[in-house]
Amino acid sequence: MSVGAPVLTEAAAAAEAAERAPGLVSGAEVTGRSFDAARWVALASVGNVVLSFGVFLVLARLIGPAEFGMVAIAAVFIDILQIVARCGLPDAVVQRADLDEDFAATAFWVMLGTGALCAAALVAVAGPIAAMFDLPELRPVLCALSACFVITAAGAIHEARLQRSFGFRKLALRALGSNILGGAAALALAVSGYGVWSLVVQRLVAATATTLLTWAASRWVPARRLDLAAARAQIAFGSRVFCTYLLLVAAIRSQEVIAAYFLSAADVGYLRLAWRCIDLVSQVAVIPLTTVGLTTYARLQDRPADLAATFHGFTAASAFLAVPAFFGMAAVAPTLVPFLFGDQWHDAAPVLRILALLAPEFVATSMLWMIFTALGQTGMALRLAGAQFALGAAAAVVTAPLGLAALAAGHVVRAYLFTPFIVDRVGRLVPVGNRSVFRVLTPVTACAIVMAGLVLLVQGPIQDALGDRLGLFASVGIGILAYAGLAQTYMRDTVRTALGLFLRRAA
Repeated sequence: MSVGAPVLTEAAAAAEAAERAPGLVSGAEVTGRSFDAARWVALASVGNVVLSFGVFLVLARLIGPAEFGMVAIAAVFIDILQIVARCGLPDAVVQRADLDEDFAATAFWVMLGTGALCAAALVAVAGPIAAMFDLPELRPVLCALSACFVITAAGAIHEARLQRSFGFRKLALRALGSNILGGAAALALAVSGYGVWSLVVQRLVAATATTLLTWAASRWVPARRLDLAAARAQIAFGSRVFCTYLLLVAAIRSQEVIAAYFLSAADVGYLRLAWRCIDLVSQVAVIPLTTVGLTTYARLQDRPADLAATFHGFTAASAFLAVPAFFGMAAVAPTLVPFLFGDQWHDAAPVLRILALLAPEFVATSMLWMIFTALGQTGMALRLAGAQFALGAAAAVVTAPLGLAALAAGHVVRAYLFTPFIVDRVGRLVPVGNRSVFRVLTPVTACAIVMAGLVLLVQGPIQDALGDRLGLFASVGIGILAYAGLAQTYMRDTVRTALGLFLRRAA
């Protein structure tokens, strides 16, 4: 014991030093640790995608579109208030150059308080919300899900401390474990006929498991004190961050509210399923790098050239996987959706096809937004997010009466028209521009378009010969081979960059 104790003390001191002084390591070391972390997130994401998708497939056959739509409506308010409950405080902890105990402890207690206030607020307005949508069954769902605010607030600062020290391996394993527990609970209740409540319990169990596992991984106990000066600094920074996130989420989730008003709960279910498919791809191809983005950019906040190079590397690596996956999914959507979810979800296929066209824009903006937070430019981010939300809501109100497909198309058009403004504002902070982003995305997008076009041409004759299921598998295989051949022929540099970043340790 006398030999081991100093080793443990030195390890703890090193971890604490990594949290306190994130800017002291070299740019190369930051990049290497970032992609090491991204590989862990990607590995866990693959497991989570397989697990979540399997659970979702079973639940989609046991629970109807209307019940999914009801939970989707509830999730809009939960997700929006969840951002309010976070108050941007975890981002303030990650972004801060020097983290002391008073600052971290104050963030914990402030966030716990805001979580409790958001839970009470949602319970108070649950009745009026249910009446607005003429869904009385929605009120108890909202009341039950309000507990998520307190549960997640209790572990958010622990998670931020792990992110500061690149503890993404622990966070990845935590996410996998919580998904397993939440999915098991949902399946058990759905098989027993609990319907919509199986989805509610899934979210509550997953949130509880996430917090408990984060506590176990962090082992940090916040001090029982509140620094008012630190609280004011956190609220000033965090209020702009959470308002930005709130508007970014609302820009997407408001579509579901508007669809519920103009269309039906089933249409909301179709829209939610389409976004769920987009999310499943992004979990593997986009989220691993955006997850480490804030930590990485914060470490490089005093080195704009290194930060820009890292952004371009992140974008190239993510697009290499995400863009062909989105376009390929769009090509086979009419067969893929009924095969995976059942014939009752057939009307979600056209919506998925339209939303999949977002692929290049989705990758670029996913990598961009964290730059504002890492550089402390939260006011600029808030103004851009506000403009994006206003344009998106206006487009949704205009297009929703024309149908669900028109609503999705309006969102895609708005995204491509507005993204150049986001890139331009980032370019005022670091050497990033629309031309450089275009150069990164164009080869991947061109190869993905050719691949998707080929799949569209051959899948009809193949399905006529082999049937829908075997034809679907054959079409997907042809698409993968076609994209691999095109990538190797026309964008070898991109292939080397993407594979080199993801396989850096092996190289």
